[in-house]
Amino acid sequence: MKPLHSCNITSPKDLEGRSLTELEALCAEMRSFLIQKVSASGGHLGSNLGVVEITVALHKVFDFSKDKLVFDVSHQCYPHKILTGRAAGFDSLRQTNGMSGFINRDESPYDMLTAGHAGTSISFASGLAAGMKGSSDDGDDPWSVALIGDAAFGSGVAFEGINQASDNDARMVVVLNDNEWSIAKSVGAMARYLSRIRSSQTLHKTYERLSALAHKLPIVGSRMDEIGEVLRHVMVPGHIFEELGVNYIGPLDGHDLDVVVDALERAKKFKGVTLVHLLTEKGKGFDPASDDPERAHGVKPPSKVPAAASPGPGQSKKSFTAAFSQSLCALADKNQHVHAITAGMPSGTGLGEFSARFAERFHDTGITEQHAVALAGGLATTGKRPVVAIYSTFLQRGYDQVFQEVALQKESVVFALDRAGLVGQDGPTHMGLYDLAYLRAFPGFTLCAPRDAADLDRMLNLAVNSKGPWAIRWPRANAEAESFIPQDLREPLVAGRAECLRQGSDGVVFALGDVVNQAVVAAEELQRLHGISLKVCDARFVKPLDEQAILNAATDYDFIATVEEHSVLGGFGSAVAELLSKNSCLTRQRQCRHSLHGVPDDFIAHMNTREEQLLRCGLDADSLMQSWHSQLKTSATKVES
Repeated sequence: MKPLHSCNITSPKDLEGRSLTELEALCAEMRSFLIQKVSASGGHLGSNLGVVEITVALHKVFDFSKDKLVFDVSHQCYPHKILTGRAAGFDSLRQTNGMSGFINRDESPYDMLTAGHAGTSISFASGLAAGMKGSSDDGDDPWSVALIGDAAFGSGVAFEGINQASDNDARMVVVLNDNEWSIAKSVGAMARYLSRIRSSQTLHKTYERLSALAHKLPIVGSRMDEIGEVLRHVMVPGHIFEELGVNYIGPLDGHDLDVVVDALERAKKFKGVTLVHLLTEKGKGFDPASDDPERAHGVKPPSKVPAAASPGPGQSKKSFTAAFSQSLCALADKNQHVHAITAGMPSGTGLGEFSARFAERFHDTGITEQHAVALAGGLATTGKRPVVAIYSTFLQRGYDQVFQEVALQKESVVFALDRAGLVGQDGPTHMGLYDLAYLRAFPGFTLCAPRDAADLDRMLNLAVNSKGPWAIRWPRANAEAESFIPQDLREPLVAGRAECLRQGSDGVVFALGDVVNQAVVAAEELQRLHGISLKVCDARFVKPLDEQAILNAATDYDFIATVEEHSVLGGFGSAVAELLSKNSCLTRQRQCRHSLHGVPDDFIAHMNTREEQLLRCGLDADSLMQSWHSQLKTSATKVES
């Protein structure tokens, strides 16, 4: 039998017949492979290095061509991809037309759920278990297995899932990968509870002594596995999992392959739901992770930009996230009522400095977006000014709370929506393309998007000092500084007021957010190359719209274009179309044509960069210019003649 290496594994069947020593050697080789490949391509590293033995054990014990494995979030799926024959894909990991960095149904029959959000695995696995119940002629139904981290395990939906699965006596194993981290340090009462179990040396030592003694006794020794679990339960009074009707195995060393295989084999002997609690080290085998597990969570590929490269005129390397962080801290210095809330992502949302400087006004709720939003509503009711910093895609998880605890109560909560738009390598699960559509329907909401750092600062200040709920959205991008108009010459920022950036005679473009920059460049090239002159306005606000400016444009021009980095359905362009239709601008004798530019009604695949995705969606300057030229070339002919 040939030695196993990451690159020559074609399927989990290659693990069959392998000794423990061979499998341990494979685990070591997989770690080296992951460090080499992910360091070159970029991607999630620490989380994957921590589950190598768990993944090998899962594929050794279960047959996932029949049984089903569900990954939570799935930023720990790389070892699974190796074992299911996708090692070659790591050369194109997270690249355009390459392998996804997450579990993806389109890639493999072993991938059950195209995943990217936390806490959902247990519910989905419970559904699989219910659907497969009675599917086997011999009564031996397939197993449903969920692999979830300790931070995601604290999500409300995880509790809902395990509660229902236990009640239905599901044929299911939940593997809890407990490393005390998600992206940042795990927080909350559940994290503290798991930590107490994790650190109970007395529990481990006492169990080991009793186990060794009992194995020597006739009759008892042969039943030690069963008795051992009873002993564990006795030694952990009021065990929360027992109270839920869940069988519990652990806590055990998740890097001891023999122990993990044995635990999974024992789990298959229980009826109903069994929780296998495994203790792991995030980033195991990767030296930088020992100093900073958070930084080792994801690594960037080596930069391909020459060291001497510098930003162009009028540009800054400061990201929108960094600009938000600076503005929020400045606001908190002046206003003691400002509080900041994150759902388990303090660094990713730019709240690192705030948490250090204003600890008493900082709230990290863990991966609990519903709770985070409702918490903000409660804070606002007491007169505080909560700012909920959250990725656009994750706010969807707290949608009902946005409605009931914030909008319906008319509370003054500010939602700071990072990653609003296309996100490059992370792919469709992380795209922030729907926030305008799902927030625009709520009465009383103010929705806006800055084109640069200066306007982000102005919008945040206006939002915190205004009544009612606000949402400010920005993309995963650098914030151009002082773009087009110096800050001291800009028009006053008034809710519902657009700003004219460029005059023109052949039509009007209303653009929103960072793509305002693309629209201005496109208009300038259109005039330079084809003599077509377009007026360009930064819409700034989606709700309230600058209705007067839009209706004036419909009266004065035959052509209006809207540009946004958002789904073309339900967003800014839709709001403008509704206004034009309401005022019969699209049906009267002299019709005003409305050209909508946004993200098409499709799930956009991961690509190397956000810029590639803008091109794919026709939102780059050249694509916009060509589209407008095609629609307005009759006007251009008149101008040239």
